Amino acid sequence: MSLRIKESAIFREQQENNPCFTFLSLLPNLSIYSPLFPLLHLPSHSSQSPFNLLQFFLPPLEKNSRVNIAVNNHSMYWLSRLWFGSTTRATENMDSSIAQGPDDDRPASAQQFAQFGAGCFWSVELAFQRLPGVTKTEVGYSQGLLHNPSYGDVCSGTTRHSEVVRVHYDPKECSYESLLDAFWARHDPTTPNRQGNDVGTQYRSGIYYYTPEQEKAARESLEQQQKKLNRKIVTEILPAKKFYRAEEYHQQYLEKGGRFGFKQSSSKGCNDPIRCYG
Repeated sequence: MSLRIKESAIFREQQENNPCFTFLSLLPNLSIYSPLFPLLHLPSHSSQSPFNLLQFFLPPLEKNSRVNIAVNNHSMYWLSRLWFGSTTRATENMDSSIAQGPDDDRPASAQQFAQFGAGCFWSVELAFQRLPGVTKTEVGYSQGLLHNPSYGDVCSGTTRHSEVVRVHYDPKECSYESLLDAFWARHDPTTPNRQGNDVGTQYRSGIYYYTPEQEKAARESLEQQQKKLNRKIVTEILPAKKFYRAEEYHQQYLEKGGRFGFKQSSSKGCNDPIRCYG
């Protein structure tokens, strides 16, 4: 299983009362429970300590916490099955009629929306921020079944959301085709539900269109890209659905410094290499 630890430390205030933390801290060595590891999709290393296994269970934290962990899908699922995860919120908000509805937000006057999924939304957003004619970018969740999802919900792998960037652009200064070029250049469209070490349905490749003109341009662009590649493109092209803006700490994450505090330029036309996580 793939696990991306975005920012790591040992403790933080928000987790002190977490029941799974308490449970794991009471176990000095989990090797005697190794027969359960395949069921939980955990590695069967006899030397695993409770604190090493925390990375498989702790949910993602808020902006100022000292740990920010994206858990793998299977572990989050089984944690919920063992009653350590919070399922109440997900159950209450499982209204797919809302989540699957169209994006009914409206862009500013004389501007248009575009929406793309191309793996972890941090680096994708920065690539679009740098494009002349792009006036605003937002990262969020779309195409899923859960109304008003959190980052933890999306990382659970049970909501079918994609991590997306919603781009606000001025069509007089930036063509939709320019956005498509940036989209293809930023990721590998031939890997299903995966970009590099990031694995999960939320990392799938997708173009989510708002108009028939965008759909036509997207399909034509995909055909042209396919001619350049010897592997099948798996990018989905679907109508844009309700956009749920991600937590504030995700917005312009790399521009604000990423996990190491080194800010990356969002200046128009900047060609500096993008460090994916900071």
